[in-house]
Amino acid sequence: MTRPAGPGRRDTADQAVVAGVDVDLVAAAVTTCPLVAGLHAGAHGTAATLLPGRRVPGVRVTATAGEPARVTVTVVARYGAPLPRLVEQVRSAVAVRAPGHPVDVVVGDVS
Repeated sequence: MTRPAGPGRRDTADQAVVAGVDVDLVAAAVTTCPLVAGLHAGAHGTAATLLPGRRVPGVRVTATAGEPARVTVTVVARYGAPLPRLVEQVRSAVAVRAPGHPVDVVVGDVS
């Protein structure tokens, strides 16, 4: 849901940037990977980024002082997908949207 910009409000795109990573762009890029059926929120919804008024399931950014933020992507793999190839696709997709950030890929389910 996109709220209109106004006094005291930031544009929704600004709110999606966590530690230099636009989680909306990362989520969109990952869902275009042919071996990915979708994003997975993880156990109890813990594999997500919480933003003001919404959440982005399947993408989590962890920042450590002095290091680039780490991006963890939790996906639903397509049945029969070779996992090393899936991981390669996801990392390549994320590298375009969040260059220089290490990427961890978790397969949360198979569809």
